[in-house]
Amino acid sequence: MNLLGRHLTGLLDLQGRENRQPFWLWILIVYIVQFVAMAIAMIPLMTSWFDQMMPMMQSDPRRFDNDPQAMIRLMMPMMQNMIVMTLVVALLFFILTAAAVVRRLHDSDRSGWWSAPYYVMQIVSPVIMASFFPRYFTIMASMTAAKPGSPPNMTNPAFQQAMQSMSMISLVNLLGFAILVMMIVFLVLPGTVGPNRFGDDPLQPPFH
Repeated sequence: MNLLGRHLTGLLDLQGRENRQPFWLWILIVYIVQFVAMAIAMIPLMTSWFDQMMPMMQSDPRRFDNDPQAMIRLMMPMMQNMIVMTLVVALLFFILTAAAVVRRLHDSDRSGWWSAPYYVMQIVSPVIMASFFPRYFTIMASMTAAKPGSPPNMTNPAFQQAMQSMSMISLVNLLGFAILVMMIVFLVLPGTVGPNRFGDDPLQPPFH
């Protein structure tokens, strides 16, 4: 309870230092809450999608083979809702963890601004997905509908556009992964022994 109270009351406290044990316990709690919230929110979305899809498949098992864009039309609302949920969860994660991350970086004598790229990517990634995924699926569905059963024509300008969209998504994911690895390394490093420019060592009595 001490751990929860300390971090909930310190959501805006960007001063001082925080050692590894309370920090990682707090991050674990936040991740569990985030996972449970996402799972609960996904249930009605998936149920609605299946409720719409199953009658179509029962009436015509090859419906989506003959009309790939029908699947896209069904998937788009669900994907848009998932992206909105991802943004909301990313914002909640930022609110709950930003101050603790800053204090943890302070413990190893690093500026809290090192966390900025990570949190920016948490917002940018879903926006990129929302911009490029629908375009990719729409183009690929159109090409499949034009020549059912045939592999896509790689010289087709539409195929090149689809690949550009996927390349952008892959680049953003790769950059996000690299930033995540950097942050994890910084956050698992031990703090400086004794006082540093951000305050006293949280594992030792105050130095005078």
